[in-house]
Amino acid sequence: MNKLNIALLTGGFSAESNISLLSAVKVYEWIDKSVYNVWLITLTPDEWFYEDESGAKTSVDKNDFSILINKEKINFHLAVFFPLHGPPAEDGKIQAYFDMLNIPYTGCGVLASAISFDKSACKIFIEKTGVAMARSVLCLRETSLFDCTALILRSLSLPVFIKPNKNGSSYGVTKVLRESEIEEGLIKAFEFDDEVIIEEYIEGREFSCGVYVLNGKVIALPPTEIISTTGFFDYEAKYMGKSKEVTPAELSVEETSEMQMWSKKIFIALGCKTLSRIDFILKGNVFYFLEANTTPGMTNESLVPQQVRAAGMDVAWFINSLIAERLEAVKNA
Repeated sequence: MNKLNIALLTGGFSAESNISLLSAVKVYEWIDKSVYNVWLITLTPDEWFYEDESGAKTSVDKNDFSILINKEKINFHLAVFFPLHGPPAEDGKIQAYFDMLNIPYTGCGVLASAISFDKSACKIFIEKTGVAMARSVLCLRETSLFDCTALILRSLSLPVFIKPNKNGSSYGVTKVLRESEIEEGLIKAFEFDDEVIIEEYIEGREFSCGVYVLNGKVIALPPTEIISTTGFFDYEAKYMGKSKEVTPAELSVEETSEMQMWSKKIFIALGCKTLSRIDFILKGNVFYFLEANTTPGMTNESLVPQQVRAAGMDVAWFINSLIAERLEAVKNA
């Protein structure tokens, strides 16, 4: 049997590139090498390349997304996005590139990725689902800090979260308790994006629920509760062990079912494919939508692998099943 060539993408154009590399190590291990030739392709703002075990780099030909190995041209049957966080995967740019080249890929398409990555647009887009959301305002870089502060105080009640509108891994996020802290929070967020979203703080328990497509069915995984020692699920809580993650979450059957219902509803409304993760705050008996992540972390300790194991599945089997599902869909298209 001839093996199919899979391009496993990592790196990226944002501060999340280091997280992408961590995910790539595990995803590479999980993909079945008896079925696929797996080529780890790193994307940076300056170059796209494959690096072999000796450290030698081979540049990607961007005209057709191919590489030349020992004078043999390698074309790819599928591009896999699991380990690529932030731009250009989470914002849909690389998907548009592959669509033009007619190269299939796992994960969400251009529109779902772009909308999900833009936190403000995402809230507007899924409003029709009826899910509860925190009140928010959007500030642009060209607006003065004075006017942004006035807008926040006029429209929202403190405390608030100030965060880049289009970024992930909680880079540039500040929880603001007092009016005197607003300007500093805005400056920090504007380091990562030209747009900043400010949301009212919803006091409650934080949860995350993975959703995937297998055998044509949209399925929600067992949710995780995130208990952060830093006050919220920031970078340190996510990647430096400063949080407690309980999977499956300690919720009633009814609460679990409701969160999974909202997760699937949002997944479908956004037009997501393959795999995404939906985040919530539970206040009283109401689930408030936080954000959708179309390329969730895939290290061994990441939330989705935790949830996959809680559902009784092997993570390697899960990853290979999602890849096979996408290839089957391409074959039958």
